[in-house]
Amino acid sequence: MKKAVVTGMGCVSGLGEDVASTWQSLLSGKSAITPKTIKVRGLDEYRFDGPIAPSVPNALTNLGKKFSTKQINSVDLFANLGAASTLEALTDAGLIDDNERLEKAAIIYGSASGGNAAIEAAYERVFLNRLPNVHPMTIPRYMSSANVSYLSMIYGVRGHCVAVSSACASSTHAISEAMHLIRSGRASVVITGGSDASLTYGSLRAWAALQAMSSDTCRPFSIDRKGMVIGEGGATLILEEEEHARKRGAKIYAEVAGSGSTADAAHITKPNPANAAAAIRAAHEDAGLSDDGPILYSAHGTGTKLNDNSESIALRLAYPNNIANHRVIATKSAHGHMLGATGAMEFLIAILALRAKTAPPILNYVGPDPDCDLPLVLEPEKISSEIAVSASFAFGGLNSVLIAREY
Repeated sequence: MKKAVVTGMGCVSGLGEDVASTWQSLLSGKSAITPKTIKVRGLDEYRFDGPIAPSVPNALTNLGKKFSTKQINSVDLFANLGAASTLEALTDAGLIDDNERLEKAAIIYGSASGGNAAIEAAYERVFLNRLPNVHPMTIPRYMSSANVSYLSMIYGVRGHCVAVSSACASSTHAISEAMHLIRSGRASVVITGGSDASLTYGSLRAWAALQAMSSDTCRPFSIDRKGMVIGEGGATLILEEEEHARKRGAKIYAEVAGSGSTADAAHITKPNPANAAAAIRAAHEDAGLSDDGPILYSAHGTGTKLNDNSESIALRLAYPNNIANHRVIATKSAHGHMLGATGAMEFLIAILALRAKTAPPILNYVGPDPDCDLPLVLEPEKISSEIAVSASFAFGGLNSVLIAREY
C-alpha cells in the first residue's frame, strides 16, 4: 500500500499568520481569545458581547503580495484564509511554482459554515434595508465549496477537487480522504485542510443560542469551564505519495499513518463516548499501530461541560489499560474553535509537537475536574512520543480521528 506523507504546512489564525509564529505563540502561552465586545458590520445595534478568537490583522498580507486585490475581494474571508494558509503550505513544500505538478494535484478541503459574511450581507439588504437585490456573487461567495473552487483557480489545480462539510470534523475528514486518495494511487499530491470565518453577528448569535458559548474563555477539561469560544482561520497540509516526495527531494514532516471515522446515529448535539472511542480504535487499526504509547493525543477539547466529559470517557474506553502512558493537549484554549478549520490546525500542531519533542500547554486551566481525570499537559513539556492522535467529534455525531507518525 502506498504511504501518504506531509511535505508542506501552512496556517493562519489569531495565533499568527504562519506556522512559525503559531508555534511560538503556543509555546509561550499566548492566547488568541479576546474578551472584547465586537461591533459587526459597523452598525451600533449589532454587537456581540463575549470572547472570540479573530485571525491576526495581517492574515492576508502574504496573499496580497501574490494575487491582485480584485482576486482577493472576489471571495468571502473564509476562502481567503484557506488561500493564505495554502500559499504557505505550497511554498513550504516547494510546489508553489511547479505548475506541472499542481495541474495534476487534487484538493480535498473542508468548511463547516462557508461564507457567513456574504450571506449575512445579503440578508441585511433584503430584510433590514428592504432592498430587492443582493450582490450577484452572493451564492458563489457563500457556498461551502467556494474555498475549494478558489484554491483550484488561483493555484491552477485541475485534478480531483472536492469540498467536505461535516461540522467541526470537516478538515479532519478531508485529511482522512486525502490520505486514502494517495493510498489508492489516484493522486500523488493533495492539498488538504480547511478554513472558516464565522465571526459574524448572525453566526455568533446562533452559537450563543445553543448555550455552549463561554462567558470568559476556553478552559478544556478544567473545573469551572464555561464553554467554547469561536475562532477563525485556515490550516493546510500538502499530502504526497512517499516515493513521489522522495524522488523530488522534498522534506517530509510525518506520515499520515491512519484514520478512523464513526457516526453516533443518535443525537444532533449530545456526543456518544462509545462511538468516539470506536473511531480512535479504528484509527489505530488502520495505522497498524499499538495503543501502548507513549501517545500524544490532541483532544477535541471544546471546553464545554458535556463534550469534555464525553471525550474523557471515550479516552478511557479507547485506552483502558494505558491512559497514563499518554499526554493530552487541547489547543482550542489558544486558537479558539475554528470550526471547519480546527481539525487541520490541531493535526498540524500535533505534527509540530512530534518533531519538536515538545507538547504545547493547555491554557486557562484553573483546577482538576474529577470527571476529566486525564494526563493533561499544563506547561510546555518534553515528550518522547513518535505518534500523535488527533480527534474531532462534531455535531451530528460525526467522529473523525487521524494518526501521524514521526518520519
